[in-house]
Amino acid sequence: MTIPVVFAPLVPWPLIAGLAAIALAFGGIGLLRRARGAWLRLAGLLFLLAVLAGPRWQVRTTAPLPDTIVVIRDRSPSMAIGRRAALAAAAYRHLAATVPKGVTLRTVAVAGDGHDGTPLFSALKAALSGIPPGELAGIVAITDGEATDAPPSRLPDGVPVSALIPAAPGQTDRALSLISAPRYGLVGHKVTLRFVVRDHGVEDRGTAVPVGISVDGHTVHVVSARVGQTETVPLDVSHAGRAVVAVSAAPLAGEVSRTNDQAVFHLDGVRRRLTVLLIAGRPNPGLRAWRLLLKSDPAVRLVNFTILRLPDEPMPAPLRDMALIPFPVDQLFDRDIGKFDLIILDQFANDDLLLPPYLANIARHVRAGGALLVEAGPEFEGNRSIADSPLGPILPVRPYGAGTVTGAFTPQLTREGLRDPVTARFARDSLGPWYRYETVQRRRGVTLLRVPGVAAPLLVLAHEGKGRVAMLLSDQFWLWARGALAGDAAMRGPAAALLGRTVHWLLGDPSLAARQLHASIAAGRLSIRRIGPDGPPGSVTVTAPDGRTMTIALHRTAPGRFAASLSAGGPGVWRVAGGGRTAYAAAADEDPAEQRDLAASSRIFAPLARRSGGRIVWLAHDPAPGWQGLYRRRHASIVTGERDVKLPPAIPGVLLGLLLIVAGWWRERA
Repeated sequence: MTIPVVFAPLVPWPLIAGLAAIALAFGGIGLLRRARGAWLRLAGLLFLLAVLAGPRWQVRTTAPLPDTIVVIRDRSPSMAIGRRAALAAAAYRHLAATVPKGVTLRTVAVAGDGHDGTPLFSALKAALSGIPPGELAGIVAITDGEATDAPPSRLPDGVPVSALIPAAPGQTDRALSLISAPRYGLVGHKVTLRFVVRDHGVEDRGTAVPVGISVDGHTVHVVSARVGQTETVPLDVSHAGRAVVAVSAAPLAGEVSRTNDQAVFHLDGVRRRLTVLLIAGRPNPGLRAWRLLLKSDPAVRLVNFTILRLPDEPMPAPLRDMALIPFPVDQLFDRDIGKFDLIILDQFANDDLLLPPYLANIARHVRAGGALLVEAGPEFEGNRSIADSPLGPILPVRPYGAGTVTGAFTPQLTREGLRDPVTARFARDSLGPWYRYETVQRRRGVTLLRVPGVAAPLLVLAHEGKGRVAMLLSDQFWLWARGALAGDAAMRGPAAALLGRTVHWLLGDPSLAARQLHASIAAGRLSIRRIGPDGPPGSVTVTAPDGRTMTIALHRTAPGRFAASLSAGGPGVWRVAGGGRTAYAAAADEDPAEQRDLAASSRIFAPLARRSGGRIVWLAHDPAPGWQGLYRRRHASIVTGERDVKLPPAIPGVLLGLLLIVAGWWRERA
């Protein structure tokens, strides 16, 4: 309770001031003359002036306000490391159960999203905006100490700031950060990767650390990186399409987590304009279809030669009247053969137009990584067959049996074709008829199209050395293209799509590989897909970002297609291995602020606690801290009532003043 004095004058203050001056003057004269009643008269006059000034006692009643302590609970992904979450939860329960009388807790949870880190101080600022400064008794953060926003330059005066850290002091952590990760690269060229390895909680700048770099699960580099120094590594872009690049540093002894020791990014290989060499052994109806299909692709530069006459054929006209271009065999198949990404032989026979050394060059080019597509017709049998040339060893089939068979049939996908990525998408397409095929014996590779009933191969794909070979064992492919152009549904088939996918397989597109393993993360779940031979689903081994491994059973979704799914909360790199293949998935493509330093630390909160008189508590050593030093009582209150009491009352005050004046006169007369 407080009793302040206020005034409610009965007359204006200037009049009171004038009367006070007169009263003091008369009183002073009496005192100077040593009059016996001067003091009584002066007291009476002043009492009358006090009545005119209207003094009042303002009586207020108040009620105490509770002290408020703001508790910031860090629930960011880094708090899931080790026993941090359990220690933090236990400490909060203990504080909530032992909160002193007259104190209230205002709890604010900071989840963080793994991209912007842990904005502890932004959450604190928002919480403080709703608390009167006089009620704030303390600020307590239950956190690993790794806030990613800056602390405020000024905190409320007299309010202790404390941190309860759910760990033991002296933790260490190693983090690998991508400085520059290329997203695209030209196939056959190099791109530059830049990264840095940092160690937290230990002074080892400049120490060499082994860092492995893998592409699509295959290790391509192991470099010795210096801690704290930016490293630059060139990477080869070996194929078109998406590749998964994983960069992983060797672990730091005793570090709290391996989650941020590695990083994953996607590198999309972009091909330069493809150079395709198309050689037609003779003019044929399919040649126009081949040219239209290839020239419609802006990414293809087509070089086309059609053999119109053989060297030993008689000239139908004098040489000076001929407009034929000589076949540049030496330039094409000796000097420039390495420039061709794909060689297509359309109904090409071994007619001594290409001497054995040139055919051997083609075979050598394929084994070194080139691609060959052969469309075979009747010329594939007999003495003119290229199967009996230096090309024979790289071809997956040989002539066999009846040779050329004539008669209508509808091509059919084989069991392998129904699940192979090259042809699986055509399982529901209606295919038009063909009228001729070649009987062969398959020596290797996989048959995707066949003749129904007799199971004769029509489309065979095979690997040869570092290169690839495809054989189409019918010269009727052009019928599908003509049906599509003419709008004839009965003759139509996926001519452009089948050719395009076959060509992309020949060029090494990983999305068309017969065996694949994919992993991706969306909405907090890891999705796994495996493509391969049909059979038992099997299982894969999954390695979590923290190093935990688990075996996950797959389930069959379609012939040759298997899948699984599991929860994958929090950022980091997940590794999936199975069937001789490895896939990676990252919860965040970018290096998140949350992962830059996972070691619990007091470096941010220690200066705040020191300036404000707060505490730093390591919960691993003191799991149930008391409230001492975490807050200060503020004794704030609120006014609940107010009333005024006149001092003195008007009439009794006037009578008392007059009585004093009369007493002074009587004293002077006595």
